[in-house]
Amino acid sequence: MNKNQVESMLIKEVTEEDIHMWLKLAAEVEPIFQGSMVNNKEFHDYMKGKISKKEAFMALDRTENNELMGIIGFSRTYNRITWFGVFEKYRNKGVGSKLLEIALRQLDKIKEITVTTYRDDYNPGKPARHVYHKFGFVDFDNTVFDDQENPRCLMKMPANQLAKQGGSFHNKYRRYMEWSKEETCPVCCHEPGPSDITTIKELEYSFLEASPNAQGCLYGKCHVISKKHYVELFDMPDEDMLNFMIDVKKAALALKKVSGAVKINYEIHGNTVPHLHVHLFPRYIDDKFPGGPIEYSITEPSPYGREKEFEKFVSAMRIELEK
Repeated sequence: MNKNQVESMLIKEVTEEDIHMWLKLAAEVEPIFQGSMVNNKEFHDYMKGKISKKEAFMALDRTENNELMGIIGFSRTYNRITWFGVFEKYRNKGVGSKLLEIALRQLDKIKEITVTTYRDDYNPGKPARHVYHKFGFVDFDNTVFDDQENPRCLMKMPANQLAKQGGSFHNKYRRYMEWSKEETCPVCCHEPGPSDITTIKELEYSFLEASPNAQGCLYGKCHVISKKHYVELFDMPDEDMLNFMIDVKKAALALKKVSGAVKINYEIHGNTVPHLHVHLFPRYIDDKFPGGPIEYSITEPSPYGREKEFEKFVSAMRIELEK
């Protein structure tokens, strides 16, 4: 497998439809694991548990009709890696590193992360130990045993108090998938949002909102959020999409007049809150991102200076929208 094939890896959540592939991988790695898995009821229960908790990811090879490359399981509750296997043909090609990277994103790096793996004197386990060392794990206890009394080593990744835990599905996958459902969507359930968000106006099919902590430090940055629950634009029936986009058009027109922007940019993300919304970014001749995308993480200093300036902006938007 060449470099391009490694780069074409597809990482996906493991589902019940993938159990047969997981068992095929388990059959190959059983000699390394030194224990039965394919015919072990506890292992079958483990697989189902990881799948139900969305705590298992797999790497597929796009260049080989999505052939399974490897799988990793983890526990958010115990902040640890719980299963890790890669087919022999895909070892030492970056597959294990990518799977471990993805799993670690779902865990809390502010706390120590653990894994029980092979001891240093067990040659078949050296590739796995190499990957763990690469990501900062260190040997902690060489006196532990697995469930089948095989000698093992407890490794730990030290806690990093400065680690930043993002809110998107890249770090909060299970939460994102729950929020994608209307019955558990925080918007549809009317759960309190960020305290700095102000509703500028309720439109016919949406709400127009803004924050003084504007992304990109752009004066007038807003978002239009749909009243109805959709995740993807293509989920919307044509009529609902047209109605929603008419609201976006109204909001953008008012925003351009109030802000004096050269151009309004329209962006649909939904990587943190999946409920469909459109970001409106006013672009200025002197903004910080000439010829490039906006850096959303930059929110200071506020473009409004004092709080009353934000209130003036909100008031001006409301007046313009009434027209």
